[in-house]
Parts: sequence; C-alpha cells; structure tokens
Amino acid sequence: MAQRAPLRPTSRIEEAIGFVGCFGLLFLGVTVFCELTGRPALAWAMTLLVTVVAVALLDGWRRRVLRRHEETDACRPPVGRGERPADVPRGSGR
Repeated sequence: MAQRAPLRPTSRIEEAIGFVGCFGLLFLGVTVFCELTGRPALAWAMTLLVTVVAVALLDGWRRRVLRRHEETDACRPPVGRGERPADVPRGSGR
C-alpha cells in the first residue's frame, strides 16, 4: 500500500479557497462582459462581491489555523538533521 504524506493543517481550507476563487474569476469575467456589452451586471457584480468576501473569510480562517499551529509547534524543541532532543539518551556512537 502506498504511503501518503501527512496533510497540512490548512489543506482543506486552501482547497476551498481555490474552489471559491475559481468561481470568483468566472463571475469577474461575466461581470466585465456584461458591463462592456451594456447588459445588466448588478446581480453578477453582487455575486462577485460575495465570492470575494468568502475568499477573504477563508483566508482569515487559514491564518488563524496557521497561527494556532505555530503556537503548538513553539512548545516543542526543534529537531534538525543529526540532532536529538535533549531527553533522548545518546548511544556509544561506534
């Protein structure tokens, strides 16, 4: 069975941002088209506004999750390559 990498804490939120952002670009295109051709564009512009607000809210949620995740990581001692945490006893090394 294939191993999967652990998910980032914000991966689902970033997917939602991409999904809503895609529709935002679509609504932007429709709004610009309606404005240039003289058709009514108020409803499309309001829908675009809703998608922009949704992306802003999702981004704020993503930032809060990242900040909370950084705070929990700050409690753990950093472990880099070749280093061991202080509570792990070292072997003979030979």
